[in-house]
Amino acid sequence: MRTYKLKSIAKRGSLLGTAAALLAATVIPAAPAFADALNPLTERSLTLSSGSPGWNYLDASGNTTYAPPNSGPNGRKTGNTFAFRVTTAEDVKGYTFKYCTTSAGNCVAPGDIPFGGSGPASYTRDTNNATQIAAQKSDLEVVTSTPTEVSTYGAKFNSTTGSPSNEANLPNKNNSEGNFIVLHKALVGDPWTQDTGWAMTTSNVETGTVSAGTATGKDNYITLTNSTGLSLATGDFVKVIFFGTDTNYITNPGSGAFFVKINTYNDDSVQDDTTIVDGGVTVANVMNRSIEIQTRVLETMDFSVGTVDPNTLDSTGGVGSQYELATGRPSHGVCDAVIPGMTTGTTTPNVLQLGNANGEFSLETLHTYNTHSYWRLSSNSSAGATVYYSGVTLSNTVGDQIQAIGPTAAAPTPGSEQFGLALDNGTGGTNDVSYAKERVSGKVYQNGADNAVTGLASASLLADGASSNGSWHAPRLFPLTPAADYDGGTGVVNTDWNNGTDTVNTSFAFDTNSTVIPTPFASENNQVVDCVTGKMRYIANIAATTPAGIYTTKINYIAAPQY
Repeated sequence: MRTYKLKSIAKRGSLLGTAAALLAATVIPAAPAFADALNPLTERSLTLSSGSPGWNYLDASGNTTYAPPNSGPNGRKTGNTFAFRVTTAEDVKGYTFKYCTTSAGNCVAPGDIPFGGSGPASYTRDTNNATQIAAQKSDLEVVTSTPTEVSTYGAKFNSTTGSPSNEANLPNKNNSEGNFIVLHKALVGDPWTQDTGWAMTTSNVETGTVSAGTATGKDNYITLTNSTGLSLATGDFVKVIFFGTDTNYITNPGSGAFFVKINTYNDDSVQDDTTIVDGGVTVANVMNRSIEIQTRVLETMDFSVGTVDPNTLDSTGGVGSQYELATGRPSHGVCDAVIPGMTTGTTTPNVLQLGNANGEFSLETLHTYNTHSYWRLSSNSSAGATVYYSGVTLSNTVGDQIQAIGPTAAAPTPGSEQFGLALDNGTGGTNDVSYAKERVSGKVYQNGADNAVTGLASASLLADGASSNGSWHAPRLFPLTPAADYDGGTGVVNTDWNNGTDTVNTSFAFDTNSTVIPTPFASENNQVVDCVTGKMRYIANIAATTPAGIYTTKINYIAAPQY
C-alpha cells in the first residue's frame, strides 16, 4: 500500500482532522487527497522562444544567419520560460518539468518521427538527424552537455521583466554564461531576484517503451535541485527560464500539441509523492510553422563629384540665394549631390584653378599652393564600399610633368617639385569635413570654386528643415576609413599663411600607377555608407628648374560598393 505525506494536508488548512485524513487514506486509497491536488500552481504559463517545429531551424533564406539558438525561427535549439505562482509556503528544493502528449495519465514524449522495425517488441526510433529533418519530422528532446546557471543576471537582465534587456544580452550561445535561471518575487510590482545554487539534470520519463512503439526514448524530463532551497511564501511568483545555446537546448516536436507537468518539491534528492509541495498541473503549447515573408531591396548607389558642397550654400534668401543659384532648387535636401560650381550651368564645371590668383594662377618656388574638391557617396551595399582615384600628375602639352610626391605620404616642401592629394576630413572619430582655408589678405594660398562660402551653412539647413530629418548629418567621412597615406590633408600647408609661426602638419601622396590601377584611399567593409562626404585637398610645388608651360591634370574618382 502506498503512503503519502500527510503533514502538508494539515498545513494547507484541510477541514479534516489528522485521524479523519488517515481514515480517508485508508478506506479510499484510489482517490487520495495529495498535496498537489489540493494546492496546484496558479497563474502558470509556458513561453517558447520558437513555436517552429524542431525540423525547421533555418531562416527564410535557408541558412542560420538570422536563426541562432533561442531565436524565433529556430525550432531545433529553443528556450522555454515557465512562470507560475505557488500556493504553499515551503522551502522548495526541487522543480520538475515533464513533457508529454497528454495532460494526464500515461506519458509519451511529443514527436512525430516514425518507428522503424518490423512490429511490436522490435520497434526502433530514429534520432533528430538530417534524414528526419529533411522529412520534416522531429521529436521533442531536452539536450544538455554542460547545463549551468546563468551568471549575468545583474548585468544583462531587466529586473522588472526578469528577461534579458535585449537580444544582445541573451546568454552567450557557447554556454559560457549559462543556460538556465531561477527567479522569484513576492508581489506583482517587485523586481525579480535570481536564486542561485540550482543544478539541472535531464532524463527520459515515459510510461511506454521504444521497442513496443509506445515511447520516443528521448529525454523529456527536467529536474532542478538545490540543497539549500528557496523559501517561498503563499502566492510568491516563480520564473524558470531555459535558454537555447549551442550545446544546451530543447528541440521542439514536429507537430501537434504537447503538455508540460510542473511540480515543486521540498527535497533535493527525492522527488516523488512523499516530497511534493505544489503541482500536478500542466501548461500546454502547440507547434506551428513560421510565416515566411519575402521581398527584395534593390541595390542603390549615389556618387557625385564636384567642386562645391551644397551644404555650405546659404538658402535663407530664397530666390537668388547661393543655394538656389547653384542648384535651381529653393531648399536643401537631406543628402544633396555635390555640384560642379557656384551657379547652374557653370561654363567650366569641375575645373579648379591652382596657384597665385594675382599671377594668373601660377605656381611659385616659395609657397605651396592648394585647392580642393568634394565627393559624396551613399550605397546600401551591406559590405561597405571603397573609393579609388585614377589619374596622372600635372603635365604640360609637350610632355613635361611636375613630379608626383609618390605613393608614400610626405609633407609639402616649397622649392621642390611635388603634386599630391589627401583627404581633408580631420582626424576625429567621424572625420568631419574641414572647411578651413589658407586665405588671408595678401596670403591667398588656397583657391576653390567655393571661395564665397565660409563653411557649413547650418542656419540654412535648419531653415530648410533638412537637419530635422533623422537621416541628415553634418558632412563626414564616417564610416569610411582613410588609407594611411591619404589621411593627412587637414591642417597647415604654408608656415606663413596666418601669423607666420604656423607649423606644417599635413602630408600628401600621389601614386603614378593609379592611371593604370586605381588607388584605393578610403574604405569600409562591414556596413552601408550613408551620405559619406570626402573633401580632397590638392597641393603643388615647383623647383626653379621646372619647365615653363601650362600644366593640367584630370583626376577621376571611382566608388565600388561591396555586397
